Amino acid sequence: RVLGAGLVAAAVLMPPSTPYLVFRLLLGGLGLFALLFGRAALLPGALLGIYGLTVSFPLLVERFAEAQYREAAVWPLMKLMTVLRLPLQNNGPVFYLHSSTGEDISVLLSVACAGPATMGVFLSIFALMCFDRPLPGKKAAAMFIFGVAGTWLQSFVRLVLLFVIAYYWGNDALWSAHRWT
Repeated sequence: RVLGAGLVAAAVLMPPSTPYLVFRLLLGGLGLFALLFGRAALLPGALLGIYGLTVSFPLLVERFAEAQYREAAVWPLMKLMTVLRLPLQNNGPVFYLHSSTGEDISVLLSVACAGPATMGVFLSIFALMCFDRPLPGKKAAAMFIFGVAGTWLQSFVRLVLLFVIAYYWGNDALWSAHRWT
């Protein structure tokens, strides 16, 4: 019952923030549920924790590991663009490209472009899978590493495709593809 009161208080005292609005409402509802039903709130609490991970992961990366997370995409991107012989240059997170259409394109690669939201979704799905079907430690670790690598690769391929589109079809095509990916 104390936990329920604490959850309601946490929901009320959390700073107002758009990404956390639904989370705050659910947290307050879970607190009321815990006040009324006690231990029955454990399962909804675990699920809400997983939802909180999905919402919080990109914000945590942005706050505590922005440069490192972005660099994990920038360095291999520049190496691959060199191999593909695309005229891509960068100065930190700002990329410059002279497209085949003659346009000079400048793009800021923010940490959000490197895919922390996608990684947060993977982490949550993995947590739900482990919750539903617990695996032996080594098998779970192998699946986790494979999933993190695959999720990173998906985000990386997205960046590569966006820059290839920018090179061959120009700035408008880049931003059109960006909206759809």
